[in-house]
Amino acid sequence: MKKKKTMTIQEVENETASKDYVPQTANLAEGSGGEDVERLQSYLAMFGYFEGQTNEFAGDGMTTALPAAPQTKGQFDQNTAEALRKFQEFNGLTVSGQLDEATRALMTKPRCGFPDTAEFVAQGNKWTTNSLTYGFQNFSSDLTQAQVRTAIAQALGLWSAVTPLNFTEIPFASNPHIKIRFVSGNHGDGSNFDGPGGVLAHAFYPPPNGGDLAGDAHFDEAETWSVNLPVTGIDLVTVAAHEFGHALGLAHSTISGALMYAYYGGAHRNLEADDRAGIQSIYGARSRWSGWESLGGVLTSGPGVCSWASGRLDVFVRGTDNALWHKWYSGGWSGWESLGGVLTSDPVAVSWGPGRIDVFVRGTNNALWHKWFNGGWSGWESLGGVLTSGAGVCSWASGRLDVFVRGTDNALWHKWYSGGWSGWESLGGVLTSDPDAVSWGPGRIDVFVRGTNNALWHKWYSGGWSGWESLGGVLTSGAGSSSWASGRLDVFVRGTDNALWHKWYSNGWSGWESLGGVLTSDPSAVSWGNGRIDVFVRGTNNALWHKWYPTS
Repeated sequence: MKKKKTMTIQEVENETASKDYVPQTANLAEGSGGEDVERLQSYLAMFGYFEGQTNEFAGDGMTTALPAAPQTKGQFDQNTAEALRKFQEFNGLTVSGQLDEATRALMTKPRCGFPDTAEFVAQGNKWTTNSLTYGFQNFSSDLTQAQVRTAIAQALGLWSAVTPLNFTEIPFASNPHIKIRFVSGNHGDGSNFDGPGGVLAHAFYPPPNGGDLAGDAHFDEAETWSVNLPVTGIDLVTVAAHEFGHALGLAHSTISGALMYAYYGGAHRNLEADDRAGIQSIYGARSRWSGWESLGGVLTSGPGVCSWASGRLDVFVRGTDNALWHKWYSGGWSGWESLGGVLTSDPVAVSWGPGRIDVFVRGTNNALWHKWFNGGWSGWESLGGVLTSGAGVCSWASGRLDVFVRGTDNALWHKWYSGGWSGWESLGGVLTSDPDAVSWGPGRIDVFVRGTNNALWHKWYSGGWSGWESLGGVLTSGAGSSSWASGRLDVFVRGTDNALWHKWYSNGWSGWESLGGVLTSDPSAVSWGNGRIDVFVRGTNNALWHKWYPTS
């Protein structure tokens, strides 16, 4: 395919000025006539300033306080003047009802194809899930697929950073919520693109507005798309972020400095106060993670953590003497307590009731060993097996324990307690990490491991065991997981940058979120209440570090 000519912003504006819907001259007022008046009327109609205009973008969300369409095309009548006054008012221009040079100059600028007068009705017109998917039908010939994907992820990230929304790319054939297309001219949605300049892109409101097109974003492939700064064409990140604002439910802003202002003025890769206020009025604000807190100690393992009451945390680590050490929080952090033993793995811990804690480790004979607290600490109990990893453990009822390890065949093995200990059961797979397990309700277990491709893999029990499901990513550790509600899972891993990464399930899996830090162990996570998560890791100084959600 022949490469399109790269255009400067001035060339784009000059090209736009030649569009058949942009007036070529100013100084038009009531009583004027001719082709430029017809162009003016076409422009005002295209962007929603006359009553009864077809609006496939907003459905029933249109405002009704608009003038009727002109009685005669090419004649500047009262309806044209009223529509022009509304355009001038919306865009912060002198409201005269006459086409002056400042108004005409704004009309020559590249802009979004979404109508200015489309009002968003929050009731029933927002996405009903915070876990949204997107997919590409095709890509721009101006950029590599990787460049397009990065730009789109950046654009969506502006909105996810200030709301609870999370975005995950899936194949187009899997019917994503937001379908992305690079097209030109007549592309089948009733709103044709117009070549370089002019309308750059358009998008459609969430369901039920927009029908089959709800949430979709279309980009004019006749533009010269760029991802470089300074831009050498039209900045894809800026335009995509603007269009995704519509796909999430925002109309155009009347504030010229806002990302959701209709007109393109170069790269604008951030949200302004008006953008944030608008999107948070629909979806609310994203709660924030705390920073990292050091809890001291010198660890020779990753931590294990459990909670048996609101505001209670118990953390276990291996010390420099290879013994088990314990630290707890109950209104304030305790010092370190030694619980003895000789560990050859990270410890893991779980609670199945107030004041009850069960801890599991691998011993020097590679068997599974167990220690518990119930008013006082027990001695060590051997549960056998030959482990090639540390353990993962969860509990879904009082007196019920499920323990998972990697065996000598690198498969997942399972042992449980319900009035007495079972034997070992093989659950298959090929593990390259310690397993981690969590339960969000009676009879439900979710297990997470790193596979041979370094991705996160998932297996669950709900009346019977599932097969293995890949959740992607590139892990340099095992996982830590927690659950604070039925159907809610939060998983944490160390990434290739040694930072903490987070993925969660709530009616669908999110993408990956970076939580920073520099980890030297597997992470461990626990929840002690609705919406509360505490994560523990070993840092570069071998101390215990802690991060929690939400901040307050």
